[in-house]
Amino acid sequence: MARTRRLAGAALLLLIPSLAWAEPPRVKPASIRLVDGRYEADLTDGGHAELTLDPRLQTSTEDVLRAFQIRYAGAVVVSIPDGRILALVGHSAADPRLGAQELALGAWAPSASVFKVVSATALVEHGVSASTRVCYHGGVSAVLPDNLVDIPALDHRCDTLGYGLGKSQNAIIAKLVTQHLTAEDVARVGHTFGYGEAIPFELPVEPSSLDVPADALEMARASAGFWHSTLSPLHAALLAATIANAGDMPAPTLIDRAVDAGGRPEPTAIPAPRHVADAAAAAQVGHMMELTTRIGTARGTFRNKRGQRLLPVEVAGKTGTLAANTDRGPIGYSWFVGYAPADHPRIAFAVLLGNGPSWRIKATYVGRHIVGQYLAGRGGGHGRPGLVAAR
Repeated sequence: MARTRRLAGAALLLLIPSLAWAEPPRVKPASIRLVDGRYEADLTDGGHAELTLDPRLQTSTEDVLRAFQIRYAGAVVVSIPDGRILALVGHSAADPRLGAQELALGAWAPSASVFKVVSATALVEHGVSASTRVCYHGGVSAVLPDNLVDIPALDHRCDTLGYGLGKSQNAIIAKLVTQHLTAEDVARVGHTFGYGEAIPFELPVEPSSLDVPADALEMARASAGFWHSTLSPLHAALLAATIANAGDMPAPTLIDRAVDAGGRPEPTAIPAPRHVADAAAAAQVGHMMELTTRIGTARGTFRNKRGQRLLPVEVAGKTGTLAANTDRGPIGYSWFVGYAPADHPRIAFAVLLGNGPSWRIKATYVGRHIVGQYLAGRGGGHGRPGLVAAR
């Protein structure tokens, strides 16, 4: 686990997220309801919409979070490549007033090691490959000054960028970033991925934040996921979708069909995706993310002791773990973002748990559940999905 930090603002983010959006939201969140097996909602202009949410994915994800009494949790599932939101879940055992608006669309947690996906993309685009090796020491739960320089007497291990991402090895990422990138490089790629940008959506979304210090050590820490950025589950799902979609970030959409106040059909064209990364770079990062569930930090959730996978498809992903002392007490943030099937992506997802000192599940468990439910709903194959807004 990464180091604990005092994070006074976290409680405020959990209570009163400062939501912002590119244009006025169209869907009235409080009006979302399930009618005859589909989710519907009223629109701010007096119209009415059928939503993209998938009742099976939505309710099963809600049930898991409720059953394990997670203090704060958000989860999002998005269809690839069209960006349809299939699940939008927010649940809090600590404060039942918080729902999807705050916990799935709010940037209430640090990015943690999910940010390594951005850093790995930046490295690949600057000529570093997944097989590039670096010798290192330490880096299990921190990034220290001596992790950034070669110390032959201590650097007894040498591994690749791919290993560093799959295992979330902080020293590997920090050292490679220090050797090949500047703070401006990291910030530029982060903003290309949407950090600091409003996400157009039919509900208000709080922008994720990013500050990459010029100081070499803090820049390396930021690149490895130690503070300096926040992330919403919706944005995190779109990060995974970008890698799965050959470097193009789908534009998220919640409305399937809509009529205006007079009952006349409204056009619902799918917005164009946002080009974020070179397709070859996205492919390399995607292969590295597969290592997370094959040999890395999510192996124990997706494979048995003999290394056999527990789902019928491979899953690419990235974990993130960070702890903070907040005004609401200590919170252990647990992230899992990814996509499936790894070789032919149909969904991307993000799960964020804010656990207390005693916790029962990690985000990887919920991620496996989501993929399993998606496959079960399609007989193990591919079909058309649906949605829900948790309260």
